[in-house]
Order: sequence, then C-alpha cells, then structure tokens
Amino acid sequence: MEQTNWRGQNGKLMRLISVKNHEKPIRHQGFVKETNIKQIFDLILEHGRISRVEISKKNKLSRAAVSMLVDELTKAGLVTIAGEGSSVSSGRKPIMLEINKDRAQIITLSLKKQSFTYVLFDLKGNEIETFSKKIVYKTGYAKKIRESILEKSPRLDVNKLLALCVTIPAKLNVSEKTINLSVLDIQGGCDLLAELKAVWPDIPLVAGNLSSAYAYAEYKYAYGGKINNMIFFYIDDGVGAGVLMNGRVFTSEIGHMSIDAEGPVCDCGKRGCVERMVGKTALLREFEQAGGIGPNAGYDTIRKALEKGDKQIVRISEQISGKIALCISNVICMFTPEELVVGGGIELLGKVFLDMIARRIELPGEKGVCSDKRPHISYSRIREHAEAKGAFRYFLDNILTITAETENKIYCWN
Repeated sequence: MEQTNWRGQNGKLMRLISVKNHEKPIRHQGFVKETNIKQIFDLILEHGRISRVEISKKNKLSRAAVSMLVDELTKAGLVTIAGEGSSVSSGRKPIMLEINKDRAQIITLSLKKQSFTYVLFDLKGNEIETFSKKIVYKTGYAKKIRESILEKSPRLDVNKLLALCVTIPAKLNVSEKTINLSVLDIQGGCDLLAELKAVWPDIPLVAGNLSSAYAYAEYKYAYGGKINNMIFFYIDDGVGAGVLMNGRVFTSEIGHMSIDAEGPVCDCGKRGCVERMVGKTALLREFEQAGGIGPNAGYDTIRKALEKGDKQIVRISEQISGKIALCISNVICMFTPEELVVGGGIELLGKVFLDMIARRIELPGEKGVCSDKRPHISYSRIREHAEAKGAFRYFLDNILTITAETENKIYCWN
C-alpha cells in the first residue's frame, strides 16, 4: 500500500503524525476524529494484534468508521496487516492489524546523579539499543550525550525520530520548563532541558519526573492499566514517589519530607529528610558504620546476610525499614492507595527487607481515613529500564496525536 512520506522537503515532521500541546485543550472540528483514531491506535498497541471487528466491539464505533480510520493509519504507515486470525465460525477469517514497529523511533534518556542511560525504542515499544555512560552536568553536557548516542547507537535512524523522552530525579516546573531541587550534580547554572532541546532541535523534548515514569511503567506494564490508585516509592540516590490517581500520574516530593526533626541536615536545608536518611548512599553508610558490611559492599551482600539471619544486619535493617515505613505511612494517609510498589534498586535487598517494611507501616485506628483497607505492598515487577518504558508509554498515551498540529518544543509532565 502507498505510504505517506515521513518528512517534508524541509526535514520537519509531517503533520499526519504529531504531538499535541497537552497543556491546552484541543478545540476544533477534528477533535472527535483525532480521539477516535487515537483510540484505535492505542487498542492495536495494547493488544499487539487485533481485527477491525474486535476494535469495533471495544470502542463502540461502527465497522465502517473503524475501517475508514484504520485505512488512514495504514496509509500513514503506522499500522500494518499482520495476516489472518483464527475464527470460531466457518466464515471468512479476520484480517489482523498490528503497529508498524519500523515506522518511527523514540529516544529515552534517564538522567542519574553522575550518569545517563540511553534506550532507543521502536514504535511498538521494543528496545532497539541501550547503553549507560558517566556524565558531568555542566554547560555542554547535552552535546556530549548526543555525540555518545551517534557513536554508540548504529541502529538509530535520525530521520525516523518522533521524540526525545527524558526522566529526571527532580520536581519539574511545568509552566517554566525548568527543574527544581534535584539529586543531579548540576554545575555552573546549566539549563538541562534547554541544552537538550538545542542539540535535538527537530523533535519535541518530553521531560518527566523519574518516580512518575516508574509509576506509569508499573501501571501500564505490570498492572495492564487495571488499577486506579497506586504509589510507586523510588529509593536510590534520591527518594521520590509517583502517585497514580484514577489513571493520572503525579509527583510527590517525599524525598524532602522530614521524619526526624533532630536528624542530619539535608542539602535542602531541613533536618531529617527521607532522602538524607534512607537514600542509597545513607543506607549503605549506616550499614558500614555499624560494622555490618565492608566499604565496597552493596545490596546483594546485605540481602544474603539478612537471609542468613545475621543479627547485626537484621538489627540495622529493622531500623532503616522503620524509617521507610514511617514515610510510607504518612503518604498513605494522604492518598489511600490500593497498591504500594517499591523500586529503584532497593528491591535487591530481597523479600525479608520488604516484609520488615510491611510490618512497620502504621495506619490510623478504625475511625481513621485509612482504616478501610490496608494496601498491598510489593517490589517493582519491571526489572530493566522501567523509567524508560514509563516515559515512552506516557508519550504515546498522553502526548502523541495522529492528525493534530504539532509544536516542536519542550513538554513537561510530573
């Protein structure tokens, strides 16, 4: 079938595939069509392979309307024929549709304290290439990241790029397109987002909070979108929470919630912040100072000692898990989630440590707002590149449009 060119003569993204300004509602006659065609795209993405008949049943559109919109998707090269499906009747077998994975690519960057991780996705969400590298966040850093990508990513096709999605361990200022307090070691007033956009001028930059990206990945890939309220607790160098409420994700800056008024001074100026008390660096230091592990030991060493019942390690783990549980207890009372998910690396401490946290979580009494149901707690079920998967999927679900106009700019979500 004839396929629309991906780019015009000036190299700009064609209008058939674009990004909506999700900060302002779209108000035009094509909104209904855009909504319907996007729903069809999302259904095909969700199911992998699906027929026009199944699409019609699921989104309540007529078969004629579905066929017309599917034809537009196939003409644009976004959807392709995947062969015949099975049929319970003796009639004609249904023609199956799937996303054309080769139609576009999306770059994701996860910025960590002193490094970044690059993952390249195809349009179907398959990981094409990935690598990690150390970086210093000062003026010129974005150019170095781009150079590394062009050098280390031979399968990258810059002519197919649809967006650059970035996750940052920081609260983002959505209106000003800047970041607030972050664990990143940013030097010399470097404007992270502006520099990234400058070196990738031809595609939108979509920036989101790291914890929220983890939460969205858990929501879409681990729970299949079938949960309403969840909190993802991210514990690594920084500490944060992605809060899912009725399918929408928000950032909770719990890393700077004080849990000890007499505790150590945090970089933010307060005492006893969660990040300062139970972040990875502080956690490992506490084990080392108590004589439980050596200076180069990590989570795996602690987990093995916990499983063996080492008294010193168990004692320190009880203390640390109590601090984490106190933070979680406070957040539960604000949001009353169905599920609590803990991740970011700390899951390597194993089930014994998670059980310690679960036992120490305290909820109000029978008349309290949280007394109706104790939420289930678990470790993250996405083992690799969860934040990248969350950022990629958030872009497709909430920002990508099929027929609307695009503004090539910076988009922020928290």
